[in-house]
Amino acid sequence: MTRVRVMLTASLIAISALPMLAPVSAFADEEEAQNYVAILELGATGEREISERTSHIGPAVGIEIEPIENWLELEFGASTYRSRGATNLELELPFKKPLRLSSTVELMPGLGPTWSHSTQPGEPPSNWGAEAVIDLFFWRTKRFGWYMEPSYGINFGNGNKKSAALTGGAFFAVP
Repeated sequence: MTRVRVMLTASLIAISALPMLAPVSAFADEEEAQNYVAILELGATGEREISERTSHIGPAVGIEIEPIENWLELEFGASTYRSRGATNLELELPFKKPLRLSSTVELMPGLGPTWSHSTQPGEPPSNWGAEAVIDLFFWRTKRFGWYMEPSYGINFGNGNKKSAALTGGAFFAVP
């Protein structure tokens, strides 16, 4: 097994264990939980390019806002990784519908555009695409928790490359 596969497998196992760390009840009053302007996400992402059969891991950051309470959530996310000696950057803007399953668990399915930039020789430097995500939030306190975000994307340039990814980490509510 290659080093990248071992690292990707270990990352996915660690991220999968995060929901077990969430308590049964982080806060009693749901209104108290909504007392924030934005949510900052810090984590890692593991991506498998289905078309090319390659895998990557790297850091991921995001910021989420909810312009229409209980109806629309916007996330601006960024991730980067190195592959074949090139640096790759991906930006995403999924529009998500928040569904509060309990006072500590949220599910947010969404769709949105992506933009990627690569320094790989012989490839177009910039490409647009689309992504479907399912964001899972596990609140530990009123201001902190864990998240997992499986996604599936397609790149509209350079052969319509398809990828599946799992992003996860910690999030912090910004008052």
